[in-house]
Amino acid sequence: MKQLFTISGRYAATEDVSITPQEYGLSWNTRLKGFGICLLIALILGIVAIIIYFLSGNIAGFAVLYSFAVILGLASTFFLMGPMNQLRKMFDPSRCIATIVFLVCIVMTLVSAIAIKIAVLVLLFIILQFLALLWYTLSYIPFARNTIKSCCRGIMSA
Repeated sequence: MKQLFTISGRYAATEDVSITPQEYGLSWNTRLKGFGICLLIALILGIVAIIIYFLSGNIAGFAVLYSFAVILGLASTFFLMGPMNQLRKMFDPSRCIATIVFLVCIVMTLVSAIAIKIAVLVLLFIILQFLALLWYTLSYIPFARNTIKSCCRGIMSA
């Protein structure tokens, strides 16, 4: 990553195409707005999904909206990193298993809700979806996964 600094040492610019994909013709400001709007829509869909479930008990509607909200939330990062760079990072060896488990859980959530119509399975796959996404997200924080593993080992041995 090539960084340019001013004489005072403050950050001036970045020329890293993987973080600032100029080939899409979007300015940093536009990409931040796209990210924020996508994330906001994902949050609203997630809340609407929960409301639908509690008001009507419609498990299929809940599963579809919730899963779409999660996908949209993850897709919001495409604005920041670019779609191809994000997909490469998702299937990096350190994240590949979490990504696959996450995607399979989304599919199984929808299958459980729409085809099988078993609420307990929907809940199980939503929990697994959340845990896989959490594990994936932790892979971006240095030593986070190791810290969680150590804490779990400590809890299990106590």
